[in-house]
Amino acid sequence: MPATRRDAGFILISVYLVIAVLIILVGVVLSYALSDLRSSQRLHANVQALYLAEAGVDRAIGQLRQDYGWTTGFSQAPLESAGDYSVQVTVVGNGRRRLTAQGRSTMGEGPIQRSVEAIVQRVIPPGFFDNAIWAAEELDFNGSAYSVQGNVVHADETPSGDTGGVNGTVTYNPAASPLPRLSFQQLRNIAQAQGNVYDAARLSQGPDAFPDSFWYQEPTDPNDPTTGVPNVNYILTDLVLNGNIGTIGGFFVVVGNVLTDPTAAEDATINGNGQVAGAIYTTGDFRVNGGGNGLNVDGGVWVGDEARLNGNATLMYNSGYMKAIEALGVSADVQIVSWREPE
Repeated sequence: MPATRRDAGFILISVYLVIAVLIILVGVVLSYALSDLRSSQRLHANVQALYLAEAGVDRAIGQLRQDYGWTTGFSQAPLESAGDYSVQVTVVGNGRRRLTAQGRSTMGEGPIQRSVEAIVQRVIPPGFFDNAIWAAEELDFNGSAYSVQGNVVHADETPSGDTGGVNGTVTYNPAASPLPRLSFQQLRNIAQAQGNVYDAARLSQGPDAFPDSFWYQEPTDPNDPTTGVPNVNYILTDLVLNGNIGTIGGFFVVVGNVLTDPTAAEDATINGNGQVAGAIYTTGDFRVNGGGNGLNVDGGVWVGDEARLNGNATLMYNSGYMKAIEALGVSADVQIVSWREPE
């Protein structure tokens, strides 16, 4: 039966309605897609703005390492095509500097800004060379066979174990954290000149790889340790010594690749028996596990993370060694002590 004009009109209207519905659906999909795209762009720009602010802090720290009196800051310093950053430098108490950085991302429809505030310092605190142990984080004494002859400074609110084996004061000081950074480039240069830089291959030789004396040059005045020069042993990885280590000596700087990665944290672990004549500075954990015949560390330790003494181990403060290390004249490095995003 042939279609009437009325039927043809109805079909045409239906087609138009379908087309209209499709157009609406396509519009809705496109709207959602554009909204998601804008949201993604805003999120990316927001993250980019934070990275720019952090880049400003990093650059400011680099400037302060060259000149700690620098307070000029930066104003809208560009970073490739991502945007720019501005940094204000303010002198605050205790020799610290406040870095207020603002990153501005120019991606997307308009600039997005994020800010960070960092407090930095470059100082070796008073008394840093006067303790048997300086622990920037946890402090653990296990058992009753250990002995510490000297003072202990720590930033652990609740030390673990019995501190009765400490013949000296045990002082909680939150300012002991983070561990003050020394100028690692200076220390490496000294160790390099002495032939005392140790990578994993050299450490595989065991304790025999190290000097058997604290002194690189004996003091010219026996009553003045600052007239001598200690061995500086710069360790490029973790330090792990096992068994009968005999006697090894020097200032052990266990920091790994900290010159290229400021966040590097290497551990120092000594197991067995023998004697370390000198001091140990480690950015990570320090553990001593004394054997039946005893293990002595004659000097002192500075620890970036956990300090733990187990078993028959004795750690003795040696003021002569510490004075000789201090007399090296190694300066402090600029380090971040707090970081936040202002509200």
